Amino acid sequence: MLMPDLRTAATALRAYRIAQARLLRSPANPLRRRQYDDTAYTLCVLMGKRDATEAAALAERLLASSSAGAKPNRARRARTALP
Repeated sequence: MLMPDLRTAATALRAYRIAQARLLRSPANPLRRRQYDDTAYTLCVLMGKRDATEAAALAERLLASSSAGAKPNRARRARTALP
């Protein structure tokens, strides 16, 4: 299976986590629901999964495995940090 660019995966995962947190704070807000659905769909397509939870877990594993062998980079950690 082709794996996505790490920066793209990190961006999609971060957007998904932000939308997820916002939806949890305002579950009745239709705009928050739409943003969550959009980011979940994007992450699923990018990671090749049908379930957003599985896609997020796969993205996290991909990012963790790619950074396991690399030197810690403060700027990279800041970009991929979850809220």
